[in-house]
Amino acid sequence: MSQRGQEATTEGMKPEGDYDAHSEYQRRVIEGGDALIRSAVGALALPAGGDAAVLVDYGAGTGATSVHAMRTAVAALREREGERPVFVVHNDVATNDFSQLFRNVAGADGYLEDAGGPVFASAAAGSFFEQVLPAEMVHLGTCSNASHWLRRQPSIRISDGMYFCDDATGEARQTLADQAAADWLAFLEARAAEISAGGRLVVQGIGATVANDGAQVSASRLLRVMWEVADRLADEGLVDRELLDQYVFPVYCRSADEAAAPLQAGAPLAGVLSVASQEVDEVSDPYWESYERDRDPQSYAKTYVQFVRAFAESTLMSHLFTPAATGIDPAALCDRYFDRLEKATAENPEAGRYEAWVLRTSFERCP
Repeated sequence: MSQRGQEATTEGMKPEGDYDAHSEYQRRVIEGGDALIRSAVGALALPAGGDAAVLVDYGAGTGATSVHAMRTAVAALREREGERPVFVVHNDVATNDFSQLFRNVAGADGYLEDAGGPVFASAAAGSFFEQVLPAEMVHLGTCSNASHWLRRQPSIRISDGMYFCDDATGEARQTLADQAAADWLAFLEARAAEISAGGRLVVQGIGATVANDGAQVSASRLLRVMWEVADRLADEGLVDRELLDQYVFPVYCRSADEAAAPLQAGAPLAGVLSVASQEVDEVSDPYWESYERDRDPQSYAKTYVQFVRAFAESTLMSHLFTPAATGIDPAALCDRYFDRLEKATAENPEAGRYEAWVLRTSFERCP
């Protein structure tokens, strides 16, 4: 794999509250999983003697959704044992904006002032594709809106798109599937090492499902329009065509079967982790709902593209705009790209409408 393909896909979401301000969809994903988190807490094997329960959110980002998940878990634990100490850990890469995260932890929607026993908040910096905490330390792990990101920028060629599902075929598609499977196994192996026997892991993120009319893959319409905007910029000579053809947006939406594959008989984690529950549901798009109410394409395009930019800018800057900008500063190219995406969205709101099917899986650490 080339050196370009060895680079991490993102250094974290947009800092200083920008991601939190434009993540209404991600909040809906988290809120939709509240019952699953409460159920997992209810089934936990807690340590004897009243020792602290350790709750960890992996891929916490700048905190708004991570804090919601941990507040739900703390509240559920209080219903079981009101005075047990709780040690909460928020994990993300070292370049994440942890200052913003802890502003959220200590804010009005945080969990530090909740009634009951003491709560201690901390952070663990590091990639969740590796072990980030001591062995058998964790009782409950959660991960939301994060595990669909690939660990490394793919190194393949797709000449008519930038997404794994519709645009990559044959050997290229298999290469991406294999890369995603290896990443997923690494993620689960690291969690299996950290979670104690009887502990739980709840993972929620955009996925893929099969309906009567064929496969449904999250964000495929959006990624088609994103590629079309980049393609036009390449036609204008502002993006290097060869580098655009080598660029893949580094997300893989796995199916329920793919998520459970490492646990099947003969697989590496058979008898180590088991699936306690699994479901896929479509989470409605709040930006589209607003558009349907007011029918204002400009307002819709502005808020929708702010949402897209909040999660996509980091990886696009690192792996497309910076290496591929031609005759233009990469930051200026980034601004132009999102301006064009907003214009294209206003002209045809339906074309890139965000559709997503969220895969929610609860794992149990076997004895």
